[in-house]
This record gives sequence, C-alpha cells and structure tokens, in this order.
Amino acid sequence: MLGSSNKFDPNTDIPDLSGKVFVVTGGSAGIGYGISAHILQHNCQKLYLLGKKQHHLDEAAEGLKQYGDISRVEFIQVDLEDLHHTDQVAKRLTSELDSLDALVLNAGLGVGPYGETKDGIDSHMQVNVFAQHHLALTLLPKLIATPDSRLCLQSSDLHRAAPSDIKFADLEEINQDIGPTYLYNRTKLAQVLLVRALYRRKQQGQLGMQPGKGPWINATHPGGVRTDQQEQAIDAYGTLGKVGVAVIRPFMKDPIDQGCRPILFAATSNTIKEEKIDGSYIVPDCKVTEASSQALDEDLQEKLWALTEKILKGKLGSGAGQ
Repeated sequence: MLGSSNKFDPNTDIPDLSGKVFVVTGGSAGIGYGISAHILQHNCQKLYLLGKKQHHLDEAAEGLKQYGDISRVEFIQVDLEDLHHTDQVAKRLTSELDSLDALVLNAGLGVGPYGETKDGIDSHMQVNVFAQHHLALTLLPKLIATPDSRLCLQSSDLHRAAPSDIKFADLEEINQDIGPTYLYNRTKLAQVLLVRALYRRKQQGQLGMQPGKGPWINATHPGGVRTDQQEQAIDAYGTLGKVGVAVIRPFMKDPIDQGCRPILFAATSNTIKEEKIDGSYIVPDCKVTEASSQALDEDLQEKLWALTEKILKGKLGSGAGQ
C-alpha cells in the first residue's frame, strides 16, 4: 500500500454511519471538532465526545446542532493530565459500550513549555501518549468485538524532527526539558512507534487480536491546521512565537474542511478494509507513506512499549498498560 493515495472529501465520501459508535478524544475544538461534526453529519448512532475544558464542550454542544441531532452525542469531560481520572473515564466507557466502531485519539498538547502533571510526568508525553494509550488498551476488547473497527491516532510529520538520541529508557529521560518543539515532536514520534508496536502484536495474534481483522490501526498526519495549539507556541516562545504564528497561520488549513480528512479517512472509509490499510501512516490527501526510519525502529518501539507499560502499571496498578 505504500504510495497509495486518493482524494477523500468527508462531506461526500464518508459512508452512512447509521448504527455505528465512535469515541473521539479532543473532540470539542480544532481538528477534533471537525471530526465530531462530520461523524454526526453522517448519522452515527452514538458519539462519545471527550474534552478537557467544560466551556469547549459547551461550545461544541451548541455548534454541533447544525450538523445533526446532538442527542446522539455524549459530552464527557476528561483530564488526560490525571491518569486516575482518565482510568475512570475509560472504565465508564467500557461499562456503557456494547460495541465500538472507531476510537479516534486526537487530543494533544501542541508546541509548548515543559511542565509536569499531578502524576509527576512530562505533560506532553502523558497527554499525547501515555493517557491515550491507556484508553486504547482499555477499550481494545470493545474494538475487537466490533467488525471492521478502527483505532486511529493523530500524529504529525513533525515526528521526523524528533531528537535523534531518544531512547525511551526511563521516566528520568522523559522528564527532561528538551525545549518546546522537541517535547512536541517526541510525542508525535512516540505515537507512531506505539501504532507500529500494537500492529505487530496484532500480526502475532496477541492481546486478543487477529491478523487481517479489525481493529484497523493507523496513525495520521493532518497537515498544517489552524487550531488553538498555535497559542501554546506563543506561550512557549513569546514574541518570537507570536511572529512565527502570524506568518504561517494564513497558509494553514481549516480544521473542519481539510484538517480532519486523513483521520476521518482512517476512521470511516471502506477503503481501509478493502485495501487492508493497517499499521500505516496516512498523510494528506489520504496517502499511505512511510514514517521516519526512527519510527520504524522495532527496538525503539519495544522500549517505548515497555516504558509505557511500566509507567501505567506504576501509577494505576498491575492491570494497566498491558
């Protein structure tokens, strides 16, 4: 499938989603709002929209009325900077869901200053990687039980600019302030690494998965998109960041019209199953391409998987992170 591409317009190319159930993280603003709008517009049975900020959830509830019946949407506040709260939401979803057609892991911190969560972990890695990996593994049995299901992670081509000396050896390494841009790029690399590690486990018949069946597991790159993440860059770089954002923002994509296309393709298109697009990296315009050599390093994938498992078990107990 390398090099396969097609134009995908979510307004016309998303199939009818009647009877299908979706969970979207970061679904109340930016690209996530665009994802939510298109899923609702195409008649999903249920959309669980997860977001951190209540005012964003309230704004999304009002705005989504133009796209469909919002009684089909359940708005859930989740703080990915709190692993115990994330775990509570994951368990709630597990208890409520009979099936899950797509888990869309879109939430994320952008380029921004270093900080640690209440769990004592670099906030970028916890929000973008560890917390959402826990959601994915907790909900994996629901995905496995649902035919043609999808597991999609929003990565970025900036994974290609991650530090070359990353080892993912321990938490001490993770909790080093390597600068706003590298903090972000490292998480984008980590997302592709974990997609590949999970896909390999599927090919080996692990975690209850089977080769050639759902969930179809893919990472995506949205392209340059106008979102609130640019404000985080201003916080990180001050005047320089403000100038940089002002220069590039006019050239960035609209999150509803264009920015959500690759991940919606991964989450909804029949092409994914027909062409067995799995363990792949999808970029605009829905082209399957190779991730960086660093992202394809199996040893690094396994080191990150082991570290993620160790951190989640340490914070949440023996059943987490497996």
